[in-house]
Amino acid sequence: MYDLEDEQQHKSSHSAKSSRRVYRDTDNRVISGLSSGIASYLGIDPVIVRVVFVLATLFYGASLLVYILLWIIVPEANTTSQKLEMRGEAVNLTNIEKSIKDEFTNVKTNFSKWQKNQDYSKLNDNVSSVVNFIGRIAVISFKVILVIVGIWLFFVSLGVLGSLTGIMFFNDTIISPFTWNDINFAFTDFIRLFADPFTGIVGMISLYLLVIIPALAVIYFSLKMIFRFKVRNRAIGIIGITLWLVSLMTLVVAGFRTAYNFKSDADISRTYTIDNDRDTLFVKLTNPISDRYSHHAKERFNRVYVDFENNLKLSGKPRLFILKSDNDKYSLEILKEARGMTKEDALKHAKNLSYNWQQIDSLISLNRYFEIKETKKIRDQELNVYIKIPVGKVVYLGNNIDQIAYGIHNIENIYDWDMTENYWIMTEDGLSLLENAPVVESPEDSSGNETEIEKIEVENDDDDEIRQMKKELDSM
Repeated sequence: MYDLEDEQQHKSSHSAKSSRRVYRDTDNRVISGLSSGIASYLGIDPVIVRVVFVLATLFYGASLLVYILLWIIVPEANTTSQKLEMRGEAVNLTNIEKSIKDEFTNVKTNFSKWQKNQDYSKLNDNVSSVVNFIGRIAVISFKVILVIVGIWLFFVSLGVLGSLTGIMFFNDTIISPFTWNDINFAFTDFIRLFADPFTGIVGMISLYLLVIIPALAVIYFSLKMIFRFKVRNRAIGIIGITLWLVSLMTLVVAGFRTAYNFKSDADISRTYTIDNDRDTLFVKLTNPISDRYSHHAKERFNRVYVDFENNLKLSGKPRLFILKSDNDKYSLEILKEARGMTKEDALKHAKNLSYNWQQIDSLISLNRYFEIKETKKIRDQELNVYIKIPVGKVVYLGNNIDQIAYGIHNIENIYDWDMTENYWIMTEDGLSLLENAPVVESPEDSSGNETEIEKIEVENDDDDEIRQMKKELDSM
């Protein structure tokens, strides 16, 4: 006879979908129930899982740590539905009834065994208590470590947040100076040297967000590690990631735009004929390092120096070359080079280079530095000085001339720093050292023979230095 109630019960028993999850089977445990739980999940004998864990622990010490972590992470199957999920059985009335009957049968069986073997049960309980105690200690230690790491991350991120904010936006505070090679300067000044104002501001804001957003995220997660609160707001995370990606792309664009300022190059040169009736030309260096320009207040970028303590005053170190002349005349050529967004822009930067030098009879006084006028931008500016000596003529390289000399070719292959305070004669193959050179008559001490070339701004101390040079020449 057809029974409608039996049909409904049959349908309900199969209506629930079976889902398999991993739990610790403490009913059949030896230590924690992890092995028996995994065995129930896989549908195999628990002995196999226990043997695998034992062998893995013997051959790989890290397996014990994995076991402890799984013990902490995997929950215990307490309810009937959890035990059914552990075995992959559907959670319905039929299976629940069957599971309760099985548990009742297991309880009766275990109780009978316990009555027969109380000593084993006591030993097992003692071992389980010890292992559970160790597990609780491990859990507590893990939580303490998380709190310590969270506190450390919190203060590190907070320091990054405060330092970067001070460096970028607070030029007059204690935390604002940006230190490079023991030189303090505002980060905004550093950006101004390479980028235009708009690109610099956009780049700074993008860089700030690029660093600050991860720092704020670390602060947030460190606070969660410390106080264990649970707040889930996906919108904040999505906004933060989006803003970070936009900042990254904006910074890349600003970087390309800044690099575009160095796209083109240009140079401008001017040659001066040196009127010298003597066979010897004396070359000296003025403006020593201890003079107007101090290395303690400047930072070098390639061959350009930035005086951060003097309103970003830019200067550079020229390069001196001594070459063979194409004729019987002494000459001096100044070549100025710079880069820019266009050829015209690069030429404008090259024209802004100002270099002072002076001739007194046969004495050439070269300035140690050239100055960059009107602009406060670094555009890879360079200035080369070429002194050309006729074949058979002599040049005397004064003290410290090696500070600007740049690979002066000579037959003896002597280094630049060893060429100073010596006489050199120009040959067809290059300069050659004159040993036992005769005493050469020094230039006359007459201000009427001074020749002003280009823009000369000689200070009083420079005049004194030149007179001292001439006295040294007279004493030779």
